[in-house]
Amino acid sequence: MAAAIETHRTTIEIEVSAFEGARRALGTEGYKETVNEALRVVSRSELLHRGAGLIRSGALDLIDPGELAEQRRPRI
Repeated sequence: MAAAIETHRTTIEIEVSAFEGARRALGTEGYKETVNEALRVVSRSELLHRGAGLIRSGALDLIDPGELAEQRRPRI
């Protein structure tokens, strides 16, 4: 069974041109769907940005492409 998504009801003022641009870019309909999808896209983008930064910094101790090729090299 899927977990319930927590929601919060609020009233906000939205720039119509920004909403229309987001709606077209996201392929959504209506305010609720567009705002929720835009928030998900921004959140995912930030997580990917942080992950990329960790990879670039070497903080994750990942192997580089050369090491991967060596591990895949036939041993016989």
